[in-house]
Parts: sequence; C-alpha cells; structure tokens
Amino acid sequence: MAQNKTESTIVGASGEFFVAAEISKRGAVATLTIKNTPKIDIIATNLKNGSVAHIQVKTRSKGNKQGWKLTDKVEQRSDIKNHFYAFVNIREDFEVPDFYIIPYNEFVDFIVAKHKKWLSMKGRGGTPHKDNAIRNFKPDKTKLPFYEPDVELGKKYKDKWNILGIF
Repeated sequence: MAQNKTESTIVGASGEFFVAAEISKRGAVATLTIKNTPKIDIIATNLKNGSVAHIQVKTRSKGNKQGWKLTDKVEQRSDIKNHFYAFVNIREDFEVPDFYIIPYNEFVDFIVAKHKKWLSMKGRGGTPHKDNAIRNFKPDKTKLPFYEPDVELGKKYKDKWNILGIF
C-alpha cells in the first residue's frame, strides 16, 4: 500500500531521529536541520575536537521490499566537506534499523554508473530502457544480479559510523 504524504513525512523524520540517536550514543551532538534544508538533514559535531559531519538521511519504511526509491537529484555532487548519506532501513517493531553510512559523492558516482548501466540494458521484451528520473538502492536484493553492486556497497558501509570522522 502506498504511503500518504503524512505517513511518508513521519517515516522520514523517524529515520532522522534514529540517526541522531546513534550519533548521540557514540558521544557526538546531532542536530536536525530545519525542513527543506538542501542536502543536509543532520549536522553532527564532536564537542571535544570540533569535527563536523553533514548528513542527508534517506529512510525506508518497514515492510518496504523495493529498496530506496530516489529521484535523479541524487546524481548532483556536493561541495560540502565531510558530507554523507545515511540510509535507514526501518525494520519490524522494536528492532534496531539497518544503517548504511556512505560518503555523499561516492554514492553519487555509484548511482550515476548504475543508471548508465541500466540504460544500456534491454528491458522487458528486448526493448531499450527509456530514461526517467527514478533511481534506486537495494543493498539487500541478493537474488538479482543487477543489484549485486548495491549489495557490495551495502556490505562496505553497513553500520560504518566511524566513517563520519567525528568520533
């Protein structure tokens, strides 16, 4: 069942709070930005050494088996220093979510290459794929060969909180 706008907003906010909680329990301060701040949902700081991480959070609701559906905006590189994506997979009730902490521009390069590969492949019926604005990330789709790079990227960055450089 598709989510309505309110449900989608709540899921997104919960992902941001989960990320902030994980950062806080590791000893840094996490501040959520005001809504619609471009490319940054959380600014995290280590008060002892002044290091800072900027985080864009993408949240996947429980029961979502389709992975993260993104728009082609995820192909825009960032000039922000120490910038990351945090992909949050909300699991069943009371289970800790899965987190994938990926350097922002590394994910941009990954998703651009993946879309280019998809465009070069034949679709159903042998016809070429038509370009569109949809991009996806499915790090747990191990049975589909096209998603093997997603799985590898997911394994590389699952729960890699130290990559933020603030702990």
